Amino acid sequence: MKIIGINASPNGSSGNTGQVLTALLDGAREAGADVQVFLLGELTVKPCRSCRVCQRIGTCAIEDDYPKIKAALLEADGMVLATPNYIYNVSAQLKALLDRSFSMFHCQMLAGKYGAAVLTSGGPLYQQVEEYLMHVIGNSGCWKVGSITAMEVQLRDPEEKAQALKEAASLGRRLAAAISNRMRFPDQEAEREQCFEMMRWLVAQEKDSWPYEYEYWQEHWGS
Repeated sequence: MKIIGINASPNGSSGNTGQVLTALLDGAREAGADVQVFLLGELTVKPCRSCRVCQRIGTCAIEDDYPKIKAALLEADGMVLATPNYIYNVSAQLKALLDRSFSMFHCQMLAGKYGAAVLTSGGPLYQQVEEYLMHVIGNSGCWKVGSITAMEVQLRDPEEKAQALKEAASLGRRLAAAISNRMRFPDQEAEREQCFEMMRWLVAQEKDSWPYEYEYWQEHWGS
């Protein structure tokens, strides 16, 4: 069982986001998971340039660290997206990664895996970012196990920080348990099916322009 943590904070492991993510992954590790972390602030993931090469041949034309992150996500059983709240959105580092992954979304390459999210914020206006993260996880094809948010003021207080990290570790254990038990979440099934069929329709409509994606659907999901 392998879980990939994506730390999208420029502050790396020592920042608020990194500390909460570490606690979550420690919990997953205690439950038997093998974990790997990608620090986007120390890697190079350039913005998507909409060249459509990935949709035609299956590989990205940009040379940077994205391919190794993609390969790890495809190999893993679960993922954790961790980001600070920047102007009511995810960090630029995470947005670049998600934009580069759009062909994976079209092909539903992560279908059946499991996901969770970590969000840290300087203030209380973070709900839309948390919802966005969970929406991304669900539309990638993953089962949504849960999310944890922590404000900076909480993480400055020793007792509140300890509680937040405890909750993060609990989420990590739940994520690992969901993977181990191949859990399904009935309340998510209708939304998952709707997204899956939308992607099937979209790729079929563009089969001449997106031959790789169309062939992927034929091979993995049928016509």
